[in-house]
Formats: sequence, C-alpha cells, structure tokens
Amino acid sequence: MFIDEFELFLFDADGVIYIGDQLCLGAAEVISWLQKRGKGVRILTNDSRFSREEIQEKLSRMNIFLDKEDIITASWCVAYYLQKMKASKVLVVGTDALKREITEMGVTLVDDSPEAIVIGFNEDLKLKEIQQAIRYVERGVAFIATNGDISYPTPQGRQPATGSIVRLIENVTGRKAFIVGKPSALIFQIAQNGYSPETRTIMIGDSPEIDILGAHQVNIPAVLVSAQLIQYPTLRDYRIPDGQVNNLFQLLEESFQLYPWKKPDFPWPEKIEVAVAAFILNKNKQILLIKRKDNSYWALPTGRMERGETLEEAVIREIKEELNLKIRVKYLVGLYSHPSDQVLSYSSGETIQFVTVCFFCEAKEGDLRNNQSEILESGFYSVSQFPQPMVNSHLRWIEDGLREDRLTIFR
Repeated sequence: MFIDEFELFLFDADGVIYIGDQLCLGAAEVISWLQKRGKGVRILTNDSRFSREEIQEKLSRMNIFLDKEDIITASWCVAYYLQKMKASKVLVVGTDALKREITEMGVTLVDDSPEAIVIGFNEDLKLKEIQQAIRYVERGVAFIATNGDISYPTPQGRQPATGSIVRLIENVTGRKAFIVGKPSALIFQIAQNGYSPETRTIMIGDSPEIDILGAHQVNIPAVLVSAQLIQYPTLRDYRIPDGQVNNLFQLLEESFQLYPWKKPDFPWPEKIEVAVAAFILNKNKQILLIKRKDNSYWALPTGRMERGETLEEAVIREIKEELNLKIRVKYLVGLYSHPSDQVLSYSSGETIQFVTVCFFCEAKEGDLRNNQSEILESGFYSVSQFPQPMVNSHLRWIEDGLREDRLTIFR
C-alpha cells in the first residue's frame, strides 16, 4: 500500500486540508488514519496571516489534532531564519500574527533603521506600508518574504496574496526577495527538523508551481491533489507530480500508486533568456577566450540580448563593450538550449535557462581591452594550449565552430 512506503507526510493547508472554513473531502479521516498507524503528519503552509496557534485551533475545530510543532508556517520559518541570521531589528509588513512569531524569537520590531524587511500578507495592508518598505529595500536592507504566492483559494475564488506585494516591490526596486516559504528549500528543511535524514518523506499539495516544485527541489516525492489533468512540456519538468488524486480519500485506496519522477541534472530555472556568443579566430587560427570575473572560468565571449536588438546587433555590441573590438558576423555556428548546459545559477539567487546563439565572427578593428567589471583576462589561444579551467559546454561550441562543413548545430 502506498501509505506504507513513507514515515512523514507533509500536507499543504489551503486547498488540501481546508478552503476557508470548509474542510476538504477526506482531510480529517486520512490524517487520523495516518496518526493511528504511527505516521508523522505535519502541515506545511505559506499562509502568513495566522500564527501556528491560530491554525492549530482552526484544525481542532475540524477534528484534526496536531501539536503546534507539527504546524510549519512560512511566518514561523521567517522568524526562525531571522534568528539564525542574528537580525535584531526588523521592519515587518504583515499581520499581528506574523509579528508575534518574530518577536517570540527575540527579534525587535522597528519602523526606522531596520536590519531586514519582512513582507507578509495583511488584508488591511496600506499603501504607505509598502512605500516605507520600498525605501529601505532600495537602501540595500535585507529583503525577505514569507512566500511568493501570487494568490490563494477562497470559497469566493482566488484572492491576491503575498507574492503580489513582493512582485510590486521587486519591480520598483530592481531587487529580488529571499523567499522563505514554498517552493524554497528552507521551509522543507525546517519541516523535517526532528526527523533523521533517512526518514522517508512525501509532500501532498494542490499547486504544481509551489508544492510539487518545492518538494522535488529537495528530493521529496510529491502527490498533487487536483481533478485537473495538466500537460507538462517535458519529462524534465520539476512540477510533474509522482502521483495525483482528486481527494485525500484516494490516498488510502489499494489501487493508488506512485510513478516516481526522475530529477534531472540541473536546477529549476525561474526564467528563460536569449544570449549570444562569439567564436572569433585570428590569422593564426587561434580562438579568442575570456576569463570570466564571476566564476574565474575561461570561455567564449557571451552576453545577453537586450530588448529591441537583433541577434547580430547583440553580439556586435557585447564584443565592443567587453573587449573593445569591432567584429563582423560571418555565419551561425549553433543554437544551444539544453538545460543540462544552459541552466545557470548566480550568487544573486537567480537561476536562468539560456538559449544561446553562437556566431562565427572576425575582428575588424580595435585593440583588445578588457571590461574589468566582467573580464579578468583575455587572449587568443590555440586549441592545444587552452588555459584552464574551461567551461565544458564552450569546448563543444568550439568544436562546432571549427567544423569545415559550416552546418548549424542544435544542442
């Protein structure tokens, strides 16, 4: 039986256990059934409006009985995180429940000179609170959010949630928030506190983008609760559940089984961008390489395409900006999009999948001079004398550029 395979069951709250004050079909019965068989049960919710005590009381009215320690909220995880980062003064945009969770960890709430900004959700939120937060985020104060949920389900339909506020602040300031709640790895790690690393754990939620994605990022299998069949573009998609049910009762059926999703060899990208690369040979058949400042690896010169540009204009601009060379684009070497090579994570927290277009180019004029904000060194090198370490995927691009048949390569 499926239930026997796991020891710890993590349940999303909204849309799985309840919607508003309405208990979801099978929620109380399944949780009671698990508890009687000695299974660990924890609620894992992004809802930052309520404290753990308030959610515990709400669940008890629905005949679901859990210890406070088994209710893992994004609010409490933020408080836990602030304590770990030793933040002493914090400005909070959110409910009194969120503020209580934070102060109970020994953190002081302030309106001026905070060390961190915490964004939660409050149905009575005022514009001036957002404006105040924006001022401090622009000054470089740590920017933390309980979750990135754009909306949440209610009996009247979906309503805007914390992520809507976070997006607004990100768009105004150009800074990215550190998300504590799902699908962040942090909340899943906290949810397993008190259990050994070998504990067989499963997540049960109603959101592919939040519950399933988050669980898969930390190697936890996940079941989707939904009557809707979703078509995913590729089997490498982190949002593909290991199983799906219409309601929680189906978890107890003998016929229910998992079809384990296989995690690919790349992290899940937040967005896709177009990039260009230049393969430049000199008269001695040497290839222009740069040593990147961000990771100290040697590579072909690359850069991102800007809005309004053509691909040709983008590669010409990038080489001029980075290396002070004017180039002529001769032909297309290859198009590279495979996520194993083209998903990159940055220190800012961003993870991006690139579609890179590589061109065979020739230098027309200019003295090689590095843009020191991006490049440590540059030079022309023979294949047999490439400096190390090299970006592996660029070695394959160089092989493609050296082909005499000039066939465009797709990888």
